[in-house]
Amino acid sequence: MVQLIEDNGWYLTPQQQLRQAEVAIGRAADAADPLALAGGLLDAGRCLEALWQPQQALHAFEEAQSAAARLDGPQAGQLRCHARLGSAAIHYAHADYARALGDWGQALTLADAVHDPVAQGEALVGIGRICQVWNRADAALGLQQRALALPGLDARMQAMVALNVVSNLNALHRHHEMLGQLAEARALIDATPGTPFLAEWHVYCALAHAGIGTLQISRRHLDAALALADGANNHWARAFCLLETGKLAMRAHQPVVARQALEQALEIAEALGLVHTLKDIHQALTQLCEQQGNVAEAFEHHKLFHQYYAWAQQGMQHSLLSDWLQ
Repeated sequence: MVQLIEDNGWYLTPQQQLRQAEVAIGRAADAADPLALAGGLLDAGRCLEALWQPQQALHAFEEAQSAAARLDGPQAGQLRCHARLGSAAIHYAHADYARALGDWGQALTLADAVHDPVAQGEALVGIGRICQVWNRADAALGLQQRALALPGLDARMQAMVALNVVSNLNALHRHHEMLGQLAEARALIDATPGTPFLAEWHVYCALAHAGIGTLQISRRHLDAALALADGANNHWARAFCLLETGKLAMRAHQPVVARQALEQALEIAEALGLVHTLKDIHQALTQLCEQQGNVAEAFEHHKLFHQYYAWAQQGMQHSLLSDWLQ
């Protein structure tokens, strides 16, 4: 199998790894080596995604697919697979669900062909996310159980799958079950270099405790998540955390805190183009304005909520997902 620059470098030290990837791309171009070129472009795409440059990352993933498409063999197949995984995640974040599902589906086919369990797991998790968008968290859980049963998954991938299981349990309001799954996820996170997903783990802990009514514990987890997201420059986790902080503050009748958190979340989500998150933020702001009797502003946020909801719906094609919803 093709050896990428450093297995964990793209999320531990993305800026440093990006410079190495750029050097590798230049050497591969000079040597007219399409396999090495595809590998360098894939590394660059991963680093750019970690550095919150989604459009540049998407371009790198597409270029990697193009370079590898001219080649046969398992190494080329693995490169095409991982490039599809990268582009799928970006399409998903921007609510282009049909393209995300297409890429994850193709990635799964390629992963099966080259016997890459990590890629198989990531593709199954991605398809599960689309199922959850369609309010089929039950189907998503089935896919994630398939992913967890794959042999050879590293701790990072197992942690990612476990957190997606938690997300679907939250969607199904099974909050007590979330706590047990979160304990398993934390052990996997602690076993992974760089402890990735720790901020997200704290947010899901907060959601579980909010669901069972222990709001003070929920707030402590959100504070921890925000500190971790700020320290890691993790914009998506920061937006997620601020959204949930705002919703929790609304429950605690703290409208000033709620507005501040939701407006900060809105600024991040708008900058990143996170359609699904924007929909949820405007829904929360609608509720906050209604609580305060600000009908005019509530109506404006309600219109924006429906705008983003319609955008997300346009990105979905139920016919493409039907085979996964059995």
